[in-house]
This record gives sequence, C-alpha cells and structure tokens, in this order.
Amino acid sequence: SSGINAEYGMIVLSSALAPVVVWWSTILLFKLATFPLIIGLNRLKRKVFVTPEDAVFFGGEVKIDDPVIERLRRCHQNDVENILPFLALVSLFAAISAGDGACVSCVCKTFTAARLLHTVAYLGHVRQPARALAWFVGVVCNVYLAAKILLFIY
Repeated sequence: SSGINAEYGMIVLSSALAPVVVWWSTILLFKLATFPLIIGLNRLKRKVFVTPEDAVFFGGEVKIDDPVIERLRRCHQNDVENILPFLALVSLFAAISAGDGACVSCVCKTFTAARLLHTVAYLGHVRQPARALAWFVGVVCNVYLAAKILLFIY
C-alpha cells in the first residue's frame, strides 16, 4: 500500500514505486556524498586549505579563493540546492501515488541525467548554454513534481 499512514505519522511508498525512487535517490545521494571527498582530495593535491591548522598540518597555505576548489564547491552547492528538493518531492510524489511507475521512472532518469550533465558541463568548462540547459531541465522536473503533488492533493 502507499500513502500517508496517519496512525504512525509517516509516509509509506508503494511497493511498486519504492525500488525506482530508492534506486535513483541513492545514485543522487552518492553523487552528493562523494563531492566533499573530491573537494578534500583536491585541497590536499593543491595544498590549499581554509584553516591555518590544516595548512600547517598538511604543509600548505591558507587560500579561500583557489579557482579549482571554488569551482568544485559551487558545483556541489548547486547539487545540494537542486537534489535535496528533488528527493523530497519525488518521495512525496511516489508516496501519494500522484503518478504511475513509468512517470516516476521517467522523471527520476531525466533529473539524474540532467544533474550529471550539469556536473560535466560545470567541471569541464563547457560553453554555455549547456550547463544552464542541464540546470533548467532539473528545475522543470522539480516544478513538475510539485505541481503534480499539489494538483493531486487539491
């Protein structure tokens, strides 16, 4: 069954939609979780750190405006701003069965592809409008999910 379980105050995903949402959410969360590691390894490689104690310990310098590190950080921040709302929206969408499995799968695949393309465009210094288009596709997915949820509830 799916929907909101009032007795326990929790959202329950239908058995049909749960694997799709869990699969794509895990890929997106893995992407989010690996970025701090990538940033940290790049700090070590470039020997640039935010705090003096790190610079002393690792034998580097304090530098808060390294272009490579800042580009990685901005890319990660953009992921946080877009992926976290998607995860909440797609979970709610699936929980209330606002759409069928094919719809959920299509939105998940489209959003994930858009975020991966956004990262490639951002870190690869690909000319605009590539990055902007990838970002926009992700935003459209979030707006679509929110609208479908609100229309389904209303």
